[in-house]
Amino acid sequence: MDIKLEGRQVELGDELRERVESRFKELDKKYGPIAHSRVSVERKPHKNEQRAEVTMVVNLSGETITVSKEAATVVAAVNETLETLTLQIQSHVDKHRKEHRA
Repeated sequence: MDIKLEGRQVELGDELRERVESRFKELDKKYGPIAHSRVSVERKPHKNEQRAEVTMVVNLSGETITVSKEAATVVAAVNETLETLTLQIQSHVDKHRKEHRA
């Protein structure tokens, strides 16, 4: 599995990298092979405050899933995006299991 992490106007620390990589390994183990994934973390000005936007793109067998979330902090944005991504992947896998059973 290939994971590409990139930060735009934000420094990605080792702890954040390890969290994302371990979560992707769990998803790969639980839901099947993830061919490639890209995680982009960006710090954006929003009115008078800074917001963090995280976009995750995952290539599964037969489908590409893209999830993007925005939050006040980088950690919150990463966590929200990972939770939504997990639900999207689970939905994708469940749909394919139903198709193969029918």
